[in-house]
Amino acid sequence: MRCRRKKQWVWAIYWLKPSTTIIRPLPTDYIHILVYEQDEVYTLPTSQDELSVSGKLRIIERRHGVVVEWRCSDDETWADSEWAVINSAAVTFTHHNVSDSVEIATPRRNVRPISIELVDLRSYRLGKDGSLVLIQRDGTTHPALKFHSGSVSNFVEVLHRYVAVRKSEKDNNLYLVSDKRQAAMDDELSAMNLVPARRGIGGGWGGGTGHVPWANTQQRVWGFFNILKRDPYTTTVNALSKFYDAVLYTGVEGYVRESDGEEDVAELFNSLNVLEDLEPGYELLTKKGTLSERPEVERLAPLTHDEFQQFVDDDGRILDVGPLKKRIFRGGIHPNLRRELWCFLLGHNIWNSTYIQREERRQERENLYYTMKQQWKTITEDQESRFSGFKERRSLIEKDVNRTDRNHPFFEGEHNTNVTLLHDVLMTYVMYNFDLGYVQGMSDLLAPILYVTQNEATAFWCFAGYMDMVYRNFDVDQSGMKQQLKDMHQIVRLVDPELMSYLEVRDSANFYFCFRWLLVRFKRELNYASTLRLWEVLWTGHPCPNFHLLVAVALLDTEKNTIMENKFGFTEILKHINDISLRIDLDATLRKAEAIHLQIASSPNVPDSVRIVLGLPVQEPLSSPHSTCKDIVSDDRISNGVDVTSDEGLVGTVGLVGVVSSMIGSAVRHLSGDDLIDAPLETVPTQEQEEEKCFETALSHQFV
Repeated sequence: MRCRRKKQWVWAIYWLKPSTTIIRPLPTDYIHILVYEQDEVYTLPTSQDELSVSGKLRIIERRHGVVVEWRCSDDETWADSEWAVINSAAVTFTHHNVSDSVEIATPRRNVRPISIELVDLRSYRLGKDGSLVLIQRDGTTHPALKFHSGSVSNFVEVLHRYVAVRKSEKDNNLYLVSDKRQAAMDDELSAMNLVPARRGIGGGWGGGTGHVPWANTQQRVWGFFNILKRDPYTTTVNALSKFYDAVLYTGVEGYVRESDGEEDVAELFNSLNVLEDLEPGYELLTKKGTLSERPEVERLAPLTHDEFQQFVDDDGRILDVGPLKKRIFRGGIHPNLRRELWCFLLGHNIWNSTYIQREERRQERENLYYTMKQQWKTITEDQESRFSGFKERRSLIEKDVNRTDRNHPFFEGEHNTNVTLLHDVLMTYVMYNFDLGYVQGMSDLLAPILYVTQNEATAFWCFAGYMDMVYRNFDVDQSGMKQQLKDMHQIVRLVDPELMSYLEVRDSANFYFCFRWLLVRFKRELNYASTLRLWEVLWTGHPCPNFHLLVAVALLDTEKNTIMENKFGFTEILKHINDISLRIDLDATLRKAEAIHLQIASSPNVPDSVRIVLGLPVQEPLSSPHSTCKDIVSDDRISNGVDVTSDEGLVGTVGLVGVVSSMIGSAVRHLSGDDLIDAPLETVPTQEQEEEKCFETALSHQFV
């Protein structure tokens, strides 16, 4: 082994035979032990047009810790590779493609290498197809890797040498990674039997079916102590809230009974956890029977030309607009038909117009477009110097156009005429709607339209029609976007109170991490083909207004287990949401979004705020305008799916728990130093200031 310098030596031992050892000195600064290596580990493509990239996956022991690395096979610039030591216990798998059947005809794509220290690995996901997705503690979610030779089980086997792995209880494909020492402490805590098995409501163990151990006891205990240490005030209130729910549902008699000391401890933690793991910063909202069962939904193939002709008469009129839109919603539009139908969906063409009328309208609007284009093209530099609004918008458009979809073949390369068209259409829109002008994000909405229509004037009028739908996204004060985020809050609270509770505790209930989704209608989250299909589905207006919000809710439902099991906070959620872009299954998401709509539409007791957002009929009020205070409390509990059996008991319980919560909460908050009542007024940020700061943080991570 060659050495660069003679400093600090470490003895590397190679076991050749049971009776033979060779001892060599190696420089400590450069020792890397290769524990695992697998060739032909490919990145999974996110679309049919994208190519897989082959690379090597390795586990390396370094001086500062163990590292998991993946790099493209063409990029062999591994740091200090000449000093690598091959461990005799290493598991190595190599395979070479002899036939050279995989050829990359397009220019080499830059693929971000993966390098993760095991202390930063939070979990990994195994797909049904054998793919592997690595997820870090900071929310970074790496591209899926596919093993073309060998097996992912070999990688997992080596990984188990260094970390403790347990399977998620809620997601069969997700595996949580933790330090082995912490896992051993948890096992010791469980072995101490501080919290015995829980007695069922009927008095028997596990509901009268025999003795059943209380699963994940150590998680509950550690979780409770961790959250108590971090936020004693919230922990106290949450614990009392859970106790209140338990008393309300089960009755006081079920909790006031004689029992020994062990059962008291078990019941205490059981009441705090409400039959679920109490993780740090996590609270479970209990809801009963609020929504109907979510149905299964199937989608159709894209609308073809032959199908479309059934909706058109001999003169070109489209008569059955409603069924046609519903058909487009169910499957999208075939690419060959997309240019024609987009003009209808975006208002450039009128549905019941004839072929002749559409051609006349096209000529008229084309002339009008070029008239407006000449208006800004003839502005002199002297005029522009005194036209600050126009000058600022021109500058912003030029910056955004030069970085919009430049990796797409339609816009790539220097001196691309399509990029010039993109610029000209946006500048003309400034003259068409100077009040709105240009705001960052509009170029993202125009680019796919220009790609589909491939005509400057047609693209302009289709873009203008799209802007009529989403202009509130570009309000100067962001009021339109904030309203959509509030609407999402209402829907998620109804559909998934468990996730809503988690986000609230993690300071993420503002849904700012969804800002980019809604602003440009998921354009940066999907590949081009999926973006085109999603947009034409949304433009139909089926099955309800604001269906894009249900698409966002469906995506959150898909990522729910990953977010909650990894205990992601606000920053980690932002990072994770950004990393799942271009890896979204659109068909599955649309099926889930439609199923959520059907679930809400068929459910009783849906809040009117959600019904208004989704265009559902508002229910009649359940009480008269002269309802008493007690009636209001009861109605509020009913609307949230709670079974109230006694108003008197309810009011009494609310009063008792409320008083105790206030007293204990004030005391704990004071002792923990969180009481800001006596602080100077100017040092206490208002809620509005905090929300604005959080909103700007989300923007900096997601869009700007």
